[in-house]
Amino acid sequence: MPIPVGYILRHPSPAEAPAVQAVLDAAESADTGEARRHENDIATEWRSPQCHVDTDWWVAVADRDAIAAVAWVWPQTVGEVTADHYVHPDHRGRGLGEALLDRIEARAAELPSHTPEGAPRHLVVWCEDADAERHASLARRGFSEVRQYFEMAIDLRGDLAAPSWPSGIVARGFGPGIDDHAVHEADLEAFAEHHLFEARDYDEWRLFHSDAPGADVTLWWLAWDADALAGFVIPFEGDHGATIDDLAVRKAWRGRGIGRALLLAAFAKLRERGQTVARLYVDAQNVTNAVRVYEAAGMHVSRRFDVMEKLLKIPYFARAYDEDGYTREEYNTHPALVKTHEAFSKATNEMVAFADSCLKGNCKA
Repeated sequence: MPIPVGYILRHPSPAEAPAVQAVLDAAESADTGEARRHENDIATEWRSPQCHVDTDWWVAVADRDAIAAVAWVWPQTVGEVTADHYVHPDHRGRGLGEALLDRIEARAAELPSHTPEGAPRHLVVWCEDADAERHASLARRGFSEVRQYFEMAIDLRGDLAAPSWPSGIVARGFGPGIDDHAVHEADLEAFAEHHLFEARDYDEWRLFHSDAPGADVTLWWLAWDADALAGFVIPFEGDHGATIDDLAVRKAWRGRGIGRALLLAAFAKLRERGQTVARLYVDAQNVTNAVRVYEAAGMHVSRRFDVMEKLLKIPYFARAYDEDGYTREEYNTHPALVKTHEAFSKATNEMVAFADSCLKGNCKA
């Protein structure tokens, strides 16, 4: 779909980060019915070496250069290309969302694959389950729901249980310049099995945590078992509520109540700072059953998001149909295509053998 009349689509400039953030915050506030700041911090994301604003981000601009909508594609992670788009509430219903999705799909198809040749990859976007219009739009484009994420929240003005630390576990605050690498390594280990896990090096990890705008390491809690870091929690304060950015317990220490204790310790400190609500986002199919841990700490599901996925063209397969694609020799010897041929040949031979046995009166399903 072409960009609607009265708008132009272009890449944003670095100076427009606050205006882009304002669009996300306005969309978040409209969608929740209360003043909110979006979980994505644009100033931080645009500083990431993985982020390419000049090629993979777009803004739809209205009169007087007012940014009306934002879209982006994030580099491939574990076989998936993630993307999202937001339209300012004042500009909804004009076709901007469809135009941005067109741009997202086109760019995702252009991005080089980082998976083994022949391996499928998908384009992934999020859709709040209550947004029927966006859900229908994505379904028409061939996206399907593959899992859910939850926003979970707790009212910090209510009764909060005191943290109960398991025997042998000692909780203390974060020591800048002392604990940084230990927390980074624990983060990599604890989240390695999670959906869309993205292993960040130490510098990028700091960018999104201790060096992020609004970061306050005095809010962090670390759980130690002698000299081993068992788990940690990283909260952020906010004008419209606190966020639990990371909560992790390493595999060897799971199932002992450390995660719940870390959360409760974080909630208590946030309430001391005047925060009235804390939120976090979690994969509903989390391999560590994190939803149950959060519920045990007093949190509840406040929003649901469907993860929508669409299979992208497999590069070698698409090339095979290009006019100037593979030569006959390249096509006949390509490993993935050879395997496909072998699988089809095997299935065909089995079908012929089955038909032959039926004709001979020996048909067995």
